[in-house]
Amino acid sequence: MVDVMLAIPFSYEKNEIIRGLLEDFRDMINFCIEKAIENNVTSYAKLRKLVYEEWKQRWNYSTHFCHSACKIASSMLKSWRKKVRKRETKSDRPPKAKKLFIRFDPQLVKFEGDRLRISIKPRQFVYVHLKYGEYQRKFIEEWRKGKLKVGEITMNGEKVIIPFRKEVDLTNPKDWIAIDVNESNVTAVSSNPHVLRIEHGLRTIHTTYFEMRRRIQKLSKYKPITSKRLMEKYSGREKKITHDLCHKIARIIVDFAKEHGFGIIMEDLNGIRNKIRYNKNLNRRLHSWNFRKLQFFIEYKAKLNGIPVVYVKPHKTSSLCPICGGKLAPNGQRLLKCKCGYENDRDVIACLNMLRMRGVPVPPECLSMKLGERNSSRWLNVTVYSLNCLEERTAYYSMYFAATTFEKRYNGEDA
Repeated sequence: MVDVMLAIPFSYEKNEIIRGLLEDFRDMINFCIEKAIENNVTSYAKLRKLVYEEWKQRWNYSTHFCHSACKIASSMLKSWRKKVRKRETKSDRPPKAKKLFIRFDPQLVKFEGDRLRISIKPRQFVYVHLKYGEYQRKFIEEWRKGKLKVGEITMNGEKVIIPFRKEVDLTNPKDWIAIDVNESNVTAVSSNPHVLRIEHGLRTIHTTYFEMRRRIQKLSKYKPITSKRLMEKYSGREKKITHDLCHKIARIIVDFAKEHGFGIIMEDLNGIRNKIRYNKNLNRRLHSWNFRKLQFFIEYKAKLNGIPVVYVKPHKTSSLCPICGGKLAPNGQRLLKCKCGYENDRDVIACLNMLRMRGVPVPPECLSMKLGERNSSRWLNVTVYSLNCLEERTAYYSMYFAATTFEKRYNGEDA
């Protein structure tokens, strides 16, 4: 059994006591950072011993707040020193806590379903009433039944983040499915065998909203009030739309893996943004790629359903032949061909190589499966290829057209 954790955000009723506590905790963190730098302290235990007596004189709170502030300060300093060694930041610019937040020690807070009980002083409590909808209610009901446990709670100026822990059995499955995350599609190949192709509009959404922002910024020279109003109207829409679409794609993949009993294999793309060195437009496009968000959604949804997720190195997954290991050569826009005669879509080849890197046996019939014609519509298209049948399902993504509607109205056309 493995503990899987999912952090759920809750709104809460704000008051002056909570606001003052958040501001004091931010000051505690900065105080600990200053003391650690002055005395060249690197460990959490030494820092806590160093600041404890002076901390008690400055703040009249439970001592567990001191422990939490020291932990966060130690973590921030560790990250800063690492960046200094890599020359990613300057040594004369130490970190500083700016945002309001508290990471509560488990001894300080108690979750009671619809509220939090925070111990600010011995035998003195503050109650924070939570606001939640149907999504959060499901987790509260599971917690009350004893199926979920609560982890270390975090609070900021707007939300309370409550991590729920669940014990799941991540047994080694019989079959696996490799997932290749791309800019305009997600391709998955299983050892069963199946080929799953999800064509989405994430890349087009980012491009559309980029063009929209650029045109609004040009308008600011002549109509600053109108430009400001439009930026306020459309700010955050791109993030919300892509966030929702990534959730939908992840749900489709996890449901498919759960239905067939697959474990999930993905590429470890950590640090890939540091290697993006192209022209201005291509750099912007690749930096807006939502690969990590999508992988994160797939991973946590899979683990909550008892599906194991593993990562493999992406090195040469799209350039080597899955049969002979030879170098592949382009044979069209998306096809790759080897000297041995094998030819297939580059995304399918990447998935096949990921399966082999994991040590999963790939049946010969899986190597012969090919994708049909690519669909270039603005819909969310899900296509499943198997040996016996072809199943295609199309889901209309209405929120995507908000950007197109704005462009037509901006140009004086009918929406």
